[in-house]
Amino acid sequence: MPIFPLYRDFFRFLEAIETGRDPWEIYRDVYLRPHTKFFRAYWAAFLPHIDVGTLQNRVRQTRRGHYAVLEHLLAGNDLELRVAGTIERCHDRLPLMSPPDVYLMVGFFSADGFLVALEGRPAIGIGLERYRDFRLLDIILAHEYCHCARHATLGRSRPEADRRLDQKLLSEGLSVHFSRQVFPRRPLYDHLLMSRQRLNWCQENEKRLLDLIRKGLGGPRLIPVLFGTGSFTDGIPPRAGMYLGYRLVERMMGEGDGKDFEYLLTLGDVAAVWPQGG
Repeated sequence: MPIFPLYRDFFRFLEAIETGRDPWEIYRDVYLRPHTKFFRAYWAAFLPHIDVGTLQNRVRQTRRGHYAVLEHLLAGNDLELRVAGTIERCHDRLPLMSPPDVYLMVGFFSADGFLVALEGRPAIGIGLERYRDFRLLDIILAHEYCHCARHATLGRSRPEADRRLDQKLLSEGLSVHFSRQVFPRRPLYDHLLMSRQRLNWCQENEKRLLDLIRKGLGGPRLIPVLFGTGSFTDGIPPRAGMYLGYRLVERMMGEGDGKDFEYLLTLGDVAAVWPQGG
């Protein structure tokens, strides 16, 4: 599985800033142009309305010291070896005809892990500027690997975002279950990408969360509320939807005619097994 360490060129850009040349010209020549295909796909998926002037201003404000923590972190880790080992472990658990490519990048607006469509197939992106340590990196890679497997199973040529709440719950719930299969000794709250206290809240308020979503499964309205990563929204903590998705998949796998994991990967949504109001 090819691993593309784009971050190395980003640090070349940081080193070259000290020459006095326009930082935007350096960024464009050293970082953007060598990886044009990736950045075009990345911006099309996540920043379709990005203003070039805003990006230029952000680049010109960049200093190497802003990334001192990340530089130190990378110096103490063989990142490509770790990523390759994790993807191999995922592939052993859930083989794909072709394991996904992984792009290790540094951006200004990235997620910690995401999918991007490149040459007709999904690839995994890791936004390294989000990391202060790599404690959850393996789990995030496994989570995104499962999203790739789901897209491959459904025959989707592009890793489009789930547009309805029931699709989003199923997709995220499967990825949480998969990362638990790959790293079973890690606590559930790590797989949910939340704190132990946040997990306690979700468990104590599960009925409230279920009541909230019953009438909204077929639409997108509640997705920002349940899957946001910021502050509490409408009294709901960030990533509560991750917990609900996990519990949904757990329920479907645990019922009398429980569905196995591979079967659930083939479902476009949960209507067949969890109808509206069910």
